[in-house]
This record gives sequence, C-alpha cells and structure tokens, in this order.
Amino acid sequence: MKNILRQNLNKIICCIVTLILAIFTIYAVLKGSGISLNELVADLRDASLWGLIPASISALGFIWFEGEALRVILRHMGHPTKRSQGFFYAAADVYFSAITPSASGGQPASAFFMMQDKLPGTAVMTALLLNLIMYTLAIITIGIVDFLLFPGIFLNFNLFCRILIIAGGLILTGLGILFYLLLKRQSLIQAAGLGIAGLLRRLHCRRLADRIERKLASSITKYSQCVDIVFNGRKMLWKVYLLNLCQRLSQIIVTLFSFGAIHGNLRKLPHLLATQIYVVLGSNCVPIPGGMGVTDYLMLKGYCQLMARDEAFRLEILSRGLSFYICIIVSLIAVIAGYIIRQKKKKIEN
Repeated sequence: MKNILRQNLNKIICCIVTLILAIFTIYAVLKGSGISLNELVADLRDASLWGLIPASISALGFIWFEGEALRVILRHMGHPTKRSQGFFYAAADVYFSAITPSASGGQPASAFFMMQDKLPGTAVMTALLLNLIMYTLAIITIGIVDFLLFPGIFLNFNLFCRILIIAGGLILTGLGILFYLLLKRQSLIQAAGLGIAGLLRRLHCRRLADRIERKLASSITKYSQCVDIVFNGRKMLWKVYLLNLCQRLSQIIVTLFSFGAIHGNLRKLPHLLATQIYVVLGSNCVPIPGGMGVTDYLMLKGYCQLMARDEAFRLEILSRGLSFYICIIVSLIAVIAGYIIRQKKKKIEN
C-alpha cells in the first residue's frame, strides 16, 4: 500500500513540476517578446486557416506515424494490431514522455498497455527497442543532411547554441548504439537480470531471486527469437525507418505551416526548415520533457536570424503550441479514452 501511494505521489510531483516548467517557459517567452496576450489572440485570429489546418494535422502525425511503426513491427512478429491500438500505444508514449523526467515514462507506459492487450513481454520489448533505434536513426539522418546542405544556418547560431546542437547529436548517437546493443547482445540484459537477482539474495529475498533467474532463462530465449525475426525482415526494417522519418518530419514541418499561417515570407521556408532541424537536434541534449526551455531558446535564436524579432516570437509561440502542447493534450485524451474502453471490455469479459 505504501509503495502504491509513493508511486502515485511521485507521478503527481512529476506532473506538477512539468506543469510549472511549461507555464514558466510560456511566461518567459511572452514577456521576452513584449507581446501581450490580447495581441497574441488577435494574431491567431488573423492567421490563415490554410496554414493552421495542415500544421495541426502535421502535429498529430507525430503520434500517428509512431503508432504505425509499432504496428508494422508487431505484425511482422505475428501479432497483428489495429490502427486504433497503434495510435493508443503511441499516444501513451508521447503523453507520459512529456510528464516524466528524462522522458522516461513513455516506453514503460506503452509496454504496460501492450501487455494489457495480451501481447508477449518479449515481443513488446523488441518492438519498443527497435522503434527507438529507428527513431534515433531518423533524427541523425535528418541532422547529417542538414549539416551537409545548410552549414551556414548552423554557423548563424551563437556559440552556446552550437554546443547544444552538437551535444544533442552526440547524445542521440550514443543512445542509438546503446539501444542496438540491447537488441543484438542479449547477454547484456541477462547480466543485468542476474545482477538484480544477486542483489535480492544479499537482501535475503531468495524466493524472488530464484523466480527472476528461472524466468530470465526462458525470456532471453524468446527475446532472442523475436530479435532474429525482426532483423531478418529487411522490408519491414526499411518501412519502420521511413515511418520514423515521416514522424520526425511531420513535427518539423509544423513550423513551416505555422509560418505560412502568420503570412511569413515563403522564400525563407528552406532556411526555416534547416533551422528547425538544428533545433530538434539540440533539444535532445538535456533530460527535460520536450526539451522545454532549451527548445524554445534554440527556436528563438534561430528564427531571429531569419525574420524580425516580433515575428520570430509569434512563430515560436504558435508552432511550439501546436507541435508540443496541443500534441500532449490530444495524447492525454487518447490515453483516457483508450483506458476507459479497455476497462469496459474487461467488465464485459468478466
């Protein structure tokens, strides 16, 4: 009972801290811009629907493409899932990543709901790790192309911004290698499991340690089989990689549509795209949900190189609101709806 209360308390604290950080970030941006709330509302009213509608759809694409990638992996392993399920798993990842430190809650939340749908734990772990690898690889690919085509945009950032961008790229590369090793070298997971069992024995929890060791042997064998299946499916791997590319790009181009919505100069779109890609790279340098603070800082510094200061602040507020905050709200609604539907199904089955 105490553990449950402690876990719930930790979740509540994380939500409150994230909410405070979000409010502080929005307040700092508004204050720094010199734009009043009434002026911002007036700007949104004047914004073009032909820009706002595709920007909103692109923001939702961040959830949809991840759900499709998970569906493709699970189907390849012999576990077909519906599109609504894929969207629900992705929404859980997006929402819980946004409210937990280091975005650490997203993958466990997805895994929890997948296993509630009676998917094997080894298949769930394989699917989530493989998707993380492709997600990381997609960002690195986009970043490398950006460096090759638009090195001048990178140099336009100040020294501190350039350090953040490089650090984000290096951290992503390191994480990608780690995820790959966890898939290909099952001995690492086995060693971690045995280490936990050994620690439990020292704490005089022998029964639990024995149970972990018994399950570990069979689970590693099944996990290895799942990994072999996914790495033998080259077409599936390419499809998942392309879906993750689409996921990243769908979030990035929210800024381009938002720029069009506020009647920006469309000739600047290529440079704005390059700037936003560097922002995405740099946002991964800190373990903060959604890179709050860092992302906003990079966006403003980058946009101010391309347009007037007032226009840069308006674009940052609109595009960030759609690509992050609105996306979180939609994810929360999807998670609540999915949870209610599952509870009703359980009652009917019982």
